[in-house]
Amino acid sequence: MMENQRRPARKFGAGKKPSERSRSPHAHSSRENSSRGKTAHGKQAPGRPVRAKPERVRRTSLVEEPEIPAEITGEELPRIENFQLQSLALENAERVRKHLVALIQFLPTDPERAFKHGQAAVFRAGRIAIVRERAGIAGVESGHYEIAQKDLRAASRISGSLEVLPYIARCEVALGNPRKTLEIAGSVDPKKLSVAAQVMMRIAASKARSALGERDAAVLTLQCAELNVTDAQWSRALHREYHDALISAGRQQEAASFVAKFPNSFEE
Repeated sequence: MMENQRRPARKFGAGKKPSERSRSPHAHSSRENSSRGKTAHGKQAPGRPVRAKPERVRRTSLVEEPEIPAEITGEELPRIENFQLQSLALENAERVRKHLVALIQFLPTDPERAFKHGQAAVFRAGRIAIVRERAGIAGVESGHYEIAQKDLRAASRISGSLEVLPYIARCEVALGNPRKTLEIAGSVDPKKLSVAAQVMMRIAASKARSALGERDAAVLTLQCAELNVTDAQWSRALHREYHDALISAGRQQEAASFVAKFPNSFEE
């Protein structure tokens, strides 16, 4: 009876010494690997060179930072734009803020200087949408279209804003892609753009029509209610573009009448 009684099942590892049970092949191999190539004192064995960690290369600017006028404090930056800089370190944010203010200040009179401030800000805060947008606009106004296009596309990816599209469209026509400009202009509902952006888009589309030899269409593109506005920030640019379109279309008399109607837009 006792002989037929089953013995209890032996547990996994039973019958082994505790030291043997705790020792696993994986643990043994890992210790071998960790000590492989070392002497008994833990030093690297001769003939096995130690891989040196690469030194961290400090990022340096490819452009020289332009001097910031002493009167600029950075507090002049609009609050909505200043809010986007909160993720930056305080000292860096202060410097970027001043560069953006300088960009805004110099853009109407010295676009090249504004461009340099924009690039300095991009170097310090290239992942901030407003920084790339401001720098891109300065690039367009100063004629650095390839760099401007890169900055504006980055701003569009970061923020999803449609306001940069007119400037991207201007870059395309300046770089020899007028049909791409018209494609961009036709893809956006004007109602979703601010008035300023609508004007900039019309200017870009007019340039594209002119580049394609469609002179009268270029004039027609600029005929809008905003053409009669005189005190907006974009009025001067719109008036001059319309005048140039008239001249290009061979309509000199209309161009002269237009200058007489809005003389302030043509004063140097």
